[in-house]
Amino acid sequence: MLVLLRTILVWACSAFLCFIIFFRKSTQLVVYPDRYHGHDITRGIFFEGWYYKLVFNENSNKTIAIIPGVCMNDDNRHAFLLAAYDNTSHYFRFLFENFSSASSSNEFRIMLDRDGKQNIFSSQTVIVDVEPKDEDDATERLKLNLTLTSHVPLPDLSWIAPGTMGPLSWIPILQCYHHVLSMRHDIHGSIKIGDYEQTNVSGMGYTEKDWGSSFPAAWIWGQTNQWMNATSASLFFSFASVPWYFGLELPGFLIVFEYNHQFYQFNTYLLSIIHDFSVNNSKKHISFTVYDILFQYKLVVTIDLTDANDALLLYGPRHGRMEKFVKEFLSDSILFDVQLSQLIYTNTNDQFIQKSYHESILFEARAQHVAFEMNGDINNLIEKCHLIYDHLYSWLFPFNRTFIKHFKMLIMTLLIVLAGIFYRRYKSVVIN
Repeated sequence: MLVLLRTILVWACSAFLCFIIFFRKSTQLVVYPDRYHGHDITRGIFFEGWYYKLVFNENSNKTIAIIPGVCMNDDNRHAFLLAAYDNTSHYFRFLFENFSSASSSNEFRIMLDRDGKQNIFSSQTVIVDVEPKDEDDATERLKLNLTLTSHVPLPDLSWIAPGTMGPLSWIPILQCYHHVLSMRHDIHGSIKIGDYEQTNVSGMGYTEKDWGSSFPAAWIWGQTNQWMNATSASLFFSFASVPWYFGLELPGFLIVFEYNHQFYQFNTYLLSIIHDFSVNNSKKHISFTVYDILFQYKLVVTIDLTDANDALLLYGPRHGRMEKFVKEFLSDSILFDVQLSQLIYTNTNDQFIQKSYHESILFEARAQHVAFEMNGDINNLIEKCHLIYDHLYSWLFPFNRTFIKHFKMLIMTLLIVLAGIFYRRYKSVVIN
């Protein structure tokens, strides 16, 4: 049994090293997920989009979502620019040949050209100049020239767990990948939307991206970085049912809360514990509580939709094409109430209850100018989450907690053992 386990470990590590060596370009895209992933895709279904949320201090905190991207289905390809604001959305189509990208060691950069006007997107810049045409699903001209500064990026957990999805980033052929580029940043520049023009605007932004073959079957997503009576905090969360091999659909979640540049991550791959995940019959109230596996922190989020019909319809990737089916809320008719607590343990004199704990609230506030999406069969998604985390997960809890608590030591031990195995094999080959 020990020999079999050792052989499996050697083959697994050898395969991983071969992937890194021979698929250097793919490895770079895992390590730098903000870059364009479609360079070598010539056939099949693929999409990629960068999501910029912009909240301006002027004009009653006007909120705009800008999404440049590409959609491919064999030879049927096009680039696009999607804009959403004021309870409406605008979809501009571009020739695929007019899409280009460039990457440096510091940032990504994508360009969309039309009628001699260049639309540029990077971590530092948003330049847009588009007018509606017959092939577009758009009614207004949009012109932006913005500079993005003072970014709060999401740090990698380690080299083996890069980006927002961590070790899941290495899994090939997932239906959809997700990455947060900036939890928040400052905005400065000028905007012109239809007849409205402002030459000196400021505000706060958020940037993320998705890529793959299609959006999940069902998902809940939310983001905010502005609060009533609070500052310097950002929240992102995503629950999704992701199709996998053999007809399986696996529920998972990614949750990041940032407060004063301190990051609190509650994710499937970190074996975090989701609790009290529920939605009422009218889907106007959603709530969840999540703990880290070591029970050091607790995050409670409640979502209230005062008007469930106040959603924008956006284009999204489905069935190999861009379809107008994604419901997104960008108005103030939706509220997030967020509480982050630290669990502090103390010893007791009770022989049956050796430790007790109390909660120290680190952050508590109501968010404003949020973005929120809820699509697909949400009740089925929540039911699958309960099935996994209330039943199966409880059986694995002791192992999960030990693994997370000592994962660095376990990984180092594994690497030392593998190094010893390779050394013995190398030594025997040299002697022979």
